[in-house]
Amino acid sequence: MRVLIHHDKPGPLVGRLLELVPELETACCESYAALPAAIEAFGPEALFHIRFEGGPYPRDAVFASPTLTWLGTGGVGVDHLGQWDPDRIVVTNGAGVASEALAWHVLGSIIALTLKYPWFARRQAEHAWAWQDVGHVWGKTVCVVGLGHIGRDIARLCSALGLKVVGTRANPQPTEHVDQVFGADQLHEALALGDYIAVCTPKTSRTIGLIDAEAFAAMKPGAFLIDVSRGGVTLADDLMAALDSDQVAGAALDVFDPEPMPADHPLWDRENVIITPHSTAGFEGWELRALELFAENLAGHLAGKPFFNVVDPVRGY
Repeated sequence: MRVLIHHDKPGPLVGRLLELVPELETACCESYAALPAAIEAFGPEALFHIRFEGGPYPRDAVFASPTLTWLGTGGVGVDHLGQWDPDRIVVTNGAGVASEALAWHVLGSIIALTLKYPWFARRQAEHAWAWQDVGHVWGKTVCVVGLGHIGRDIARLCSALGLKVVGTRANPQPTEHVDQVFGADQLHEALALGDYIAVCTPKTSRTIGLIDAEAFAAMKPGAFLIDVSRGGVTLADDLMAALDSDQVAGAALDVFDPEPMPADHPLWDRENVIITPHSTAGFEGWELRALELFAENLAGHLAGKPFFNVVDPVRGY
């Protein structure tokens, strides 16, 4: 089977893939611009890619390939791929690879916002010894918007610390470590219960602008927002208004629309906002873990097993 690896540092990925699945013919492509020619020259049956450039992904070259039948993306989000014909090409993602890392970020953000760490960091930078009352998490509730791989890991970690967990799910069903599960159409009902709102839903046509002024109004006054989904799920202007009115007490944003966040955006200057540059899933070695998941899928496929982590182009996950 011919497998093309698309990454700016493909060497370790190819080496690990051949260790796990030796019976392959492989090639590499190290830029977006070179991908169309690489696909045409190599004629891959499968493509494994991890996004590594800031511009638009060359998806047209991928889906125009007459030989490609499987696209494996190392990340979870597939909004960069647009639509495709699932009868002609299977798309799988890296769901589960970074879910625990993101869950730890959410938990860390809950603690940091509650204990006012951003406020104290600014006072330290000013060399100012200043008193500030802080909060606590005893008896508090986390509302997880999107109980997929990431959301379920958030629920597991938060429940282990004694936090109550509620959440939303497209197909609501009893979920381990979650005290109450709501349908996606019950979002505002779920938000009203949360002292902390963890947004980890995929970015789809249905979730763009999901956390808007109405959603903020539905939240418990003084709630904290932690967003590890995709830029555009939370509307920044509506978040600013909610912060200004104290409806929201603080936020931790790992994603933004557009990215990078403009240098003059007022959210940078908020003492109750933590900003990370879409980096919390980028733990050391995550690319290899994503490749290993792809290799597991590939080995199963070669043995006649069905693919796992298959993405529905309509749902977007």
